[in-house]
Amino acid sequence: MTAKSSSKKPAASSKQPEKPAVAAPSPAGKRNRRETVSDDDPFELERQQQTSKVIQLLRKPVKGKMNRYVCPMCDTPGFASSKVVGKEVKCSNPGCLAPVFLVPDTEAAERKTTEEKKPDPNQKSKLPLIGAIVASVAVIGGVYFYFTTSVPDGSELAKPFDNPIIKNQSKNSMIPGKNKPTVNPLANNGQQTQNTSTDVKQPVSPEIVQKTSLESMVELSRSRDNRSKPFSRRLAAEAYAISGDLTGSREQIARIDAVDPHLPFYKLFPLIEIGWIQLKEKDTAGLKKTLDETVELSKKIPEYGGRDTLDLISRLAAFWVAAGNEDAAEELISKHQAENSLAQLSAYLQIAHETNYYDFESLIDLHRRWNAPQSVATTLILISHDYDEAALNWAALAPEAIDRTEAVTQWSLAVLEQAVNQDKKPGIDMIQPAEMKLSATGNALMYARCALELNALKKPELAKTFLTKSKSFLEKIPVPAPLKLGSLKEIYTMNLPASEPLELASQAYIQIAWAEAELGEQTEANRFLKNAVQAIQAMAPSLAAVQAKQNESSNFNFKEQIKDTLNLDSDDRINRAIRDYRKQLNSLKSAAENRSTLLVNLLSQAAKTKLSASVWNLAQQSQQAADENLKDTLLNSSLPATILDASQKNSDLTAQIKKALNDKIPPLRKEDLLVQQTLFLVKNNKPEQAAHEINQSDLKKAWKGQLSLKLLSVLINQSKFEQAIQFVTAIKDQVLREDMLNAIGAIAAVQNKVPEVSAILESNVYTPTERISGYLGLVSGLQIAKSKAPAPEPTQQPAGKL
Repeated sequence: MTAKSSSKKPAASSKQPEKPAVAAPSPAGKRNRRETVSDDDPFELERQQQTSKVIQLLRKPVKGKMNRYVCPMCDTPGFASSKVVGKEVKCSNPGCLAPVFLVPDTEAAERKTTEEKKPDPNQKSKLPLIGAIVASVAVIGGVYFYFTTSVPDGSELAKPFDNPIIKNQSKNSMIPGKNKPTVNPLANNGQQTQNTSTDVKQPVSPEIVQKTSLESMVELSRSRDNRSKPFSRRLAAEAYAISGDLTGSREQIARIDAVDPHLPFYKLFPLIEIGWIQLKEKDTAGLKKTLDETVELSKKIPEYGGRDTLDLISRLAAFWVAAGNEDAAEELISKHQAENSLAQLSAYLQIAHETNYYDFESLIDLHRRWNAPQSVATTLILISHDYDEAALNWAALAPEAIDRTEAVTQWSLAVLEQAVNQDKKPGIDMIQPAEMKLSATGNALMYARCALELNALKKPELAKTFLTKSKSFLEKIPVPAPLKLGSLKEIYTMNLPASEPLELASQAYIQIAWAEAELGEQTEANRFLKNAVQAIQAMAPSLAAVQAKQNESSNFNFKEQIKDTLNLDSDDRINRAIRDYRKQLNSLKSAAENRSTLLVNLLSQAAKTKLSASVWNLAQQSQQAADENLKDTLLNSSLPATILDASQKNSDLTAQIKKALNDKIPPLRKEDLLVQQTLFLVKNNKPEQAAHEINQSDLKKAWKGQLSLKLLSVLINQSKFEQAIQFVTAIKDQVLREDMLNAIGAIAAVQNKVPEVSAILESNVYTPTERISGYLGLVSGLQIAKSKAPAPEPTQQPAGKL
């Protein structure tokens, strides 16, 4: 909206010559699209003057400006008159990295050629030298062009990836030996993996790498090509703090105030890292100073700061809780908490950064999301810093039952995994303190999730014990019955039940059903799956039932019917009652539509497990139900396609579904379709095409970010490091590339693959901000690698599951 309003022309009645517009100062905490820095960029004024003199190309041809000129940097066409030949013009793409270019005068070149004298035959030819220079420039320009532009079409994507800087450095990277099985890159918990390469390399000193990385970050922070100089300084300050150099971190923090735009809240990120060190070293005086600084700076956090605000609040809240400022942390989270895809993406990234767990393949679940992601992230960050008790108390503070249950459940899962990693027996006693924080239904869900996790950790007997405990909490709770529409009078006065307890119950039932199926108890799994469906059906009537009542209200004798039923004695009261009744039916219809959506989502989750055949049977029964109150048109949704996608190896079920629907199957949801397409491309060694599909998708950018991180981990977990770099390079979103390079840097350091990644970061393949982010990951990874006790891994369900 701001962009549109700023583009309006001045009033036509103005006769005075136009004056250069003066840019209004940006409000505090809000960044402009392109940020400049006066202190670090002495050539800024000159650059702005040069840019202002060039001719702006138009996006579309207009009369007198029909000539087409293509930007050599981003291939974006622009239009102008023939008078621009031989002059500098500005690309029509506002996001172009090098927008100003010279339009070549081809005719002048031809004229010059004809006027030149013939060369002296005795003179030595310069053609070989010229040819060599041209060839070198072409190669360098081609590489730069390839890595700074998005791939235009499938034909370009099909070309082999061949960049020497990356290819040569990745030959001995994360690729296992021919006879050695592929392993998860994080399975060694920070220990050095065996090097199968026959090349003998000199050992790299972590101290030297760290020093070089920090110096590079500072140097790159001065570059005028930064996406955001305050952001670059923030990352540098964080890196110094993580490495233990608090003086260097403070110097970089001071530089945040010296660059534009003014974003003082950025100083909170490195201050939090400093605060954790002071807590660990029991530096009371230093901690008090840092805590006071964070409290004061927290007043400058933008209320709507996007990723910056979301990234900050979970980390700041965790630090405050650990430092004893729990009330302020609770107020901070309640003020800025969000539930959207951006909040979910931010939570995953902050969990990875703070807990040193970058395996997004298992961390990210694309099929469901937390209701309070920042609260969950705060819980896991506290656990990673060994504040288990404070983490549990924090998780229990969530005001809503669903939010509280998911946070406490994540606490329990992290505690159990921590025990397994330390070769301890993960018993029920470890998570019993959490029982007091939840309702009976919440406890049932928590223990069922723990049973699933233990089964995934190859501990089926323990899983059965936890599952039995889970079901015990539901023994005295009746299974919800589907809601039924009664008489006209009952509908007129109907109040729908609270949906949250029923939604929580449905999740508890579905987790138990999933665990029962994994443990081979199909009969019990089917029973709890049906209970989960009934819990959703208890929230609202079916669409079919509401539609039937709406049809009745349109009958010619309905006026007499409502008059007799409600004992009304005047036309005015009758007409008012009819209006109220129809309004009630409209409200019930909205609730019924929500019931249908929830059912599709619930059964889609279940279909991705061993319950796919049971889900198909339930969907058929619901579609064919004689009772309108039990009838849900699930077969007209994306559910059948989801079942087919999840059960491709089950030929009998596939044939049954296709026959029942006469091969007229509604398509998958756009999200599921993109997952299917990109995962197929990644597994078939076409990472750039997968990136292209993500780039051109119209789905929400934050959700595509989660998918991209997950696919990145899929490649790294298969030791396809070169393809992982290809994938990152082809991703169009610059901020996402920064996040991905940060993860790659950390994983490389943990795996003792520092030289390979350092060579990539030292090259000019990526922007300065992207390289800085990669260096931050490298510094973080070096600290992980030398840590004797790795941080506990947060838990999220594996890919493709609930």
